[in-house]
Amino acid sequence: MSGGFNSYDGLAKTPDRLDLLVSNIKSVNADFVSLVDNHRWTEVFTVEDLRRLFGYENVYSVKLDDERLKIKGHDNGVTVLTKLPIKKFETIRIFSRNAIKTSLEGVDIFTTYLDDVSEDTRLQQTDSLLGQVTTGVPTIIIGDLNTIDELDLEEARKQIEAMFDNHPEAKAMDPVLIEMMRGEVTRKIRGNGFVDMGIGKGNTVPSKLFPIKIDQPITRFDYGFCTSGIAVDSFEVLRGTEFDQLSDHFPIKMRVRLG
Repeated sequence: MSGGFNSYDGLAKTPDRLDLLVSNIKSVNADFVSLVDNHRWTEVFTVEDLRRLFGYENVYSVKLDDERLKIKGHDNGVTVLTKLPIKKFETIRIFSRNAIKTSLEGVDIFTTYLDDVSEDTRLQQTDSLLGQVTTGVPTIIIGDLNTIDELDLEEARKQIEAMFDNHPEAKAMDPVLIEMMRGEVTRKIRGNGFVDMGIGKGNTVPSKLFPIKIDQPITRFDYGFCTSGIAVDSFEVLRGTEFDQLSDHFPIKMRVRLG
C-alpha cells in the first residue's frame, strides 16, 4: 500500500510503516518475498539499504514505468527479496508496465502487479506475461492481479452489494469493481496450464487500512498460480492485528516444492 508511505503524496524520506513492514517480513521469515505497490522505493532505497533492512542477500526492485501512473504522479514498483540462490533477476515488460522474473534453480517466479482500472489492460498485461513463460520450466505467478476470479464472483457480488448498502460513498468504486468482476484474467491464466493455489483459502481485501471501514475482507485480488512440477504443501492468507495495519491487502503465504 503506497510503499509503506501514508499516501502517494508527500516527500517523506522513509516509509511511515517501514518498521512494521520490516518486523512482519522478518517474523514470517519466508525464503522468497514478493512485494508490490512499492511507491518511491527505487528513489529512497538502494539495493544495499533493502538488504540491510530486511536481512535478505538477494534483492531486486524496479519501477513499474507505467505511463498512466506517471501522469498521476505515483509510478509505484515491485520488489523481490530472497534467501535462495538465484540464476538471474530480470525486469520484463508486460504490455504497459514492468514485472520481475526471478530464475531460481529449477523454477521461475513472476512477481506481478496488474493495472487497477481496466480488465482489458490487465488482459494485455497477462498475455505479455504468459508469452514470457518458458515451456517445460516449473513456474509460479504471484502478485496483486486486481481481478476477481469467476469462482469467487457469486459471493463477491453479495459482499460488494452489502458494502454499498452500508457505505453509499463506496459506490464511486462501482466502475472499477465492474471491470474486476469480469474475471477474465484468472480464466486466461488457468487456460494456459496454471493452477490457482488459493481457491477457498480466504479473501485478501480489504484490511482495516482501507479507507472504507469493513469488518472482514470481501474478496481476493492477490493470487498465486503454479504449473505442473510444483507441489503445494500449504497456502494461507495471513490475518491478525499486525497485518491489519500493514497494508490495505492481507498477505498470502505458501509452501511449495518441486515435485
